[in-house]
Amino acid sequence: FTDKKESKEATIIEVVAKQGKETQLADLLSSAGTIVKDTEPQTLQWMGLSNEQKQDIFYIVDFFADESGRKAHFEGKVAAALNQSSEELVEGGWEKGVVSNIQNSKVLSYFTRDIKTSEAKLATHITLKAKKGQEDNLADFLKGGADLVKQTEPKTLLWYALRIDQSTFAIYDVFSSPEGRNAHFAGKVAAALKDKSDELIEGGWENGVVANVTHSKILSNAF
Repeated sequence: FTDKKESKEATIIEVVAKQGKETQLADLLSSAGTIVKDTEPQTLQWMGLSNEQKQDIFYIVDFFADESGRKAHFEGKVAAALNQSSEELVEGGWEKGVVSNIQNSKVLSYFTRDIKTSEAKLATHITLKAKKGQEDNLADFLKGGADLVKQTEPKTLLWYALRIDQSTFAIYDVFSSPEGRNAHFAGKVAAALKDKSDELIEGGWENGVVANVTHSKILSNAF
């Protein structure tokens, strides 16, 4: 991955496989990274994920420089393949199972290393809800996270802070190993977030952060 353009837009889609179709959906996403890399120059990063705890839940994660990149992605070959297969593979089909689950967000800050495709194996996604009146303070806190990760977490390959809406935020990370993930949660950003969570986040640390952590395996990617 060469950071020629700055990431400003993100999209995360949760997709639930129909019963018995988990393997087929995983296979589709496993083949998609190469297609994105070869055919979508405006897609800066793409990942297909499988939830580590729930075998029927998958995610598609994209990052773009602008809205035109997102538009081109949804008009691309991977979206077309998913559209074509969704009635067979996805609960709710294309409209209710894919389109209605599209979650677009703005990038507050991010950091990425020069990642090889084979290195990116694990991902973590955390959704955060700001306390009323603390929305901008949480945004400001997250904006400072990327530099701290870059300086102190050599095993964190990619880190994003996202703003989904006025009060909803997310953190997205990528690692090559469980050790890297564990180091992240024992690191300075996590410690700072824990320290500020009672002040900034609905539910505090346990109910507002830890309870909203989702761990996934990366099936394929395009960096």
